[in-house]
Amino acid sequence: EDLSNRDFTVNAMAIKIEAGGLGLGEILDPYNGRQDLKDKIIRVIKPDAFSDDPLRMLRGVRLASDFSFEIEEKTTGYIKNHAPSLKTVSSERIRDELFKILKNKRAHHYLLLLDEFNLLRTVLPEIGDMKGMGQGSYHKYDLFTHSLKTAEYAEEVISNIRLFLPEYTDKIKRHLKIEAEQGIDRLSLLKFAALLHDTGKPSTIKTEDEKISFYQHWTVGAEINKKICRRLAMSSRSEDILCRITANHMRPLYFAQSDSGPTKRAMYRFFRDTGDTGIEVILLSIADAMATSPPLTPLSPPSPPPSPLLGKEGMGEVRGELKGGEEGFSEQNYKTVAKVARKMVSYFYTEYKRQRRRPLINGAELIKRFRLQPGPVIGRILKDIDEARGAGELKNKKDAINYVRNNLHKWIS
Repeated sequence: EDLSNRDFTVNAMAIKIEAGGLGLGEILDPYNGRQDLKDKIIRVIKPDAFSDDPLRMLRGVRLASDFSFEIEEKTTGYIKNHAPSLKTVSSERIRDELFKILKNKRAHHYLLLLDEFNLLRTVLPEIGDMKGMGQGSYHKYDLFTHSLKTAEYAEEVISNIRLFLPEYTDKIKRHLKIEAEQGIDRLSLLKFAALLHDTGKPSTIKTEDEKISFYQHWTVGAEINKKICRRLAMSSRSEDILCRITANHMRPLYFAQSDSGPTKRAMYRFFRDTGDTGIEVILLSIADAMATSPPLTPLSPPSPPPSPLLGKEGMGEVRGELKGGEEGFSEQNYKTVAKVARKMVSYFYTEYKRQRRRPLINGAELIKRFRLQPGPVIGRILKDIDEARGAGELKNKKDAINYVRNNLHKWIS
């Protein structure tokens, strides 16, 4: 009876304990779970298993992702029929299973599987407006497929990080392993951000003179993603990381439009606003550019899809291409963005971090030396000193003092 209340056949096995506990008896396998283990199949025990606990639908996909199993055909049908009932499950339980899926190295496959099973829209109804939405002639895919592709390329960039950022590979990998909260590391949040980075586009789309634009979609998207985080009961730290990525994801792409790349002042401002989350923003920008105009040669051999539902050609076959219109911003080739990324990451790990550890002057010194009153003006002066230093204009304390002396009228006028 206990085994009949389990969810999947591979979880419905037991070993009979001999009388007195002196030995192990036969394996109890009433639902042929051993054969499903051998065949690498996830099969639900009974149709109403998902009615008893709708979270089992997400768990089935998570088990498939953990062990590279396929989900049996009838089970997929039951999941599709019961998908709306996932709304009745607590946010915390949904969040935990979702981020276990995102920890998989091929999470993008399982995000697509969640979509095929109608589970993704149940968890993230915001994606509904993204499906089939054109973005302009510079984009190969509709918005939803572009978002899935960005998650896919984010995983490819991480798997091939030495190709992009060889000097900082180990630092970046350690950074991405850091947990924002229990069960959610920064790498999983990066993938989540890749899926949601353009949630602001549906509500900001405008067409003028046959040109498509999405003005401030990054700001609108950050607000949308904040609501998603709160709906999923995510921590304030996870929310901050996701929203910083979303709000700043266009900046490296804009830097790539300049022939000379970003200036030191621009890079300082970027990391001042993003902190160490700037690393995720930069990695996302590479993936975003690749998902806009995919590279002709893949970085690594494609992995096989986890289920026949996905098709042999991957997401392109399922969603197809959609072109038309013209976006106001012409995305750069991903190699150009990768070049900018190298410059920015190098700046962060050398000049920026060193500067943040050792300020040239502090507020107390400013008050004493220039006979200033404590207040907001001290913060503004220190902010300007840091920015000038970040731009390479100030090297030492003497430079900072002269800088304040020459510009004091600007702050206290």
